Amino acid sequence: MSIIKARLPLLARHEGIWEGTYRFITPQLAVNDQYDFRITVSFPDDGQGGITYRQESAYRWPDGRTQHLSYDAQYRDDNGRAIVAFDGRIAGRMWELDARTIYLTFGFADQPGVEVCEMIQLAPNGRDRARTWHWFNDSKLFQLTLVDERRVA
Repeated sequence: MSIIKARLPLLARHEGIWEGTYRFITPQLAVNDQYDFRITVSFPDDGQGGITYRQESAYRWPDGRTQHLSYDAQYRDDNGRAIVAFDGRIAGRMWELDARTIYLTFGFADQPGVEVCEMIQLAPNGRDRARTWHWFNDSKLFQLTLVDERRVA
């Protein structure tokens, strides 16, 4: 059994394929960017190089541009918080706050001084979820990301 399924049961309920829209907005509510996505979330069994979380993401912009990224992460317990490290590009921590809310803080290796605080709410139906990101640069809020999505498989 995956360590994620054993230690983070709410996160384990996010396994599957999700589709939705990312909207990046300023604190003044101006839209900076928007695109659709398809994300596949899986939890490899322990022993596959230490990888316990995998996310494969395909992004599609209205102008036809696309981007594909994969994120592999490792779980490490830190007094009830999961420490996640995604391929050296992203590093942070994750907590399950209640039966439907996951909270993360993370930063990007290529963006020193930037920290993101994210909340993910899984709807009781298990098919819909919403994410909200607060982006800080040197402790000053500069961007929000709103994500609405649904499980398609």
